[in-house]
Formats: sequence, structure tokens, C-alpha cells
Amino acid sequence: MDPLVLAAILFAAFLHAAWNALVKANVDRFTMMLMIAVVQTAIACAIVPFVPLPAAAAWPWLLLTAIPHTTYKVFLARAYDTGELARVYPVMRGLTLALVTGASVGLLGESVPPLGLVGVGVIGAGVVILSGSGAGALAGARAATLAITLGAAASAAAYTVIDGIGVRLAGEVAAFAAWMFVLDGLGMILFAGATRGRPAFAAMTPHWRVGLLAGSIAFTCYWIALWALANAPIALVAALRETSILFALALARLRLAERLDRAKLSGAGAVLAGIVLIRIA
Repeated sequence: MDPLVLAAILFAAFLHAAWNALVKANVDRFTMMLMIAVVQTAIACAIVPFVPLPAAAAWPWLLLTAIPHTTYKVFLARAYDTGELARVYPVMRGLTLALVTGASVGLLGESVPPLGLVGVGVIGAGVVILSGSGAGALAGARAATLAITLGAAASAAAYTVIDGIGVRLAGEVAAFAAWMFVLDGLGMILFAGATRGRPAFAAMTPHWRVGLLAGSIAFTCYWIALWALANAPIALVAALRETSILFALALARLRLAERLDRAKLSGAGAVLAGIVLIRIA
């Protein structure tokens, strides 16, 4: 993998963990997700006049991706209502990695170097450790939280694969990204209006400063991810994005005062080992 692509993905991983920590730290997580969607859409609308239209072949994928992007936000907000960042985030990202890898190799026929696949597997093993004591920790989790986290992971896997296909058909990353954010934001806005009505938007006022920061960070990190998806195999990009787990653990400890045990630290080491394997593949 090109060093520039690697560095960009790692920076985006840190940004992803940062905006998740901001959402978790806020008592009204749904409102934060709605704020993020509104901010992303506003930024994208300012960019749209200056980028060309995506190629016609990309539009079905643009319309389709708005659905999992919206469900991802809804599921993730709910998961953070009942679970810790250090628990929900690793499980969600690990499941996303497994689903994306299976889809990109099994359904899309992408070729990933053997050592790269080993790296993906090592990162996946690290994620399992980070999530707790393997299957026992998952089995002991509250059923509702686990189901919601699974929903977030499935949504993230779906939009990662859809966006990976769409951005390559669009002809230009900026064109796809700008319109994706417009449609993504509109999806969340429509969902909020349909399920919560005007109070959903009135609730944003007290949180506008944090929402502006989180939305700008989320916009930047996924724009970088889309650029990476256009320049490297989807499975490897998805695997490296899981390094956001390391940043999330640090933020969970330093900013949210969540407890980190030996299992989580061991998992972090496995993730770093996986990064090295992917880099030299």
C-alpha cells in the first residue's frame, strides 16, 4: 500500500474515533448524530457547485448508500445510549471489518495479497480481544445493545462496499463525496422529521458548537476514506480503518474515564501487528 494512502487512512481513523467520542460524551446522542448529518450536508452543499456531476453509472449507488448511512447513525446513537465506547466501538468496527472483507473478496472478486489477508485476520483477532473475553463477553452483553451494535456494523459494512463501488464509477472522488454527503444528510434529516418531528430539530440548539465540531470531523474523515477506497483495495482500506479502535480506547480512557483492562491492551498489540502485515504486503 502506498505510504500516502496508509498515512491518510490512519489519520482518518483517529478522526473517526474522535467524533464517536464526542457523540458518546453527549447525553443526547441522537441529536448529536442529527447535528453531524446537518453539518455534513451544509458543507457538501457549499462544495457541490464547484465539482462536476458524478458519472451516470454512480447515481444508483449514491441513492442506495443514503439508506445504510442513515441506519448506521440511528443504530450507533442507540448503542451509545446503553454501552461504553470501549465496548461498543471495537465490537461494531470488528464486525464491520469481517463483513466488508467477505463481501469485497467473495462478492466483488477483489484480489488481496495473502499477507494482507493475514493482516486482516490478525486485526480481526485483536478486535475480538478488545471487545472483551471473546464470545463469553458477547454472550453476556445485554441482548438489545448487541442487536443494535450488529445493526450498526451491518450498516457500516453495506455503505463501505457501496461507496467503494460508487466512488470508482463516479469518475472523480470529490464529485461522489459531495453528493454522497448531501443525500446522506437528507436521509437522516427525513428520518428525524418522520420519527420525532420538530422537537428533534429544536433540540439541536444547545449542542450546536459540539455538533459543528463533530460534523466537520466526520465529514473530513469520511472524505479521506472515500479517496482511499478509490486508490486501494476495499478490504485493506477497511482493515486499516479499524485502527480507529486504538484511538477510541485512548479517548475512552483519557476523556471518558472508562476502564481499560489487560485484554484490551493485548488486543491493541494485535491490531498494530496487523497494520504492519498489511503495510509490507
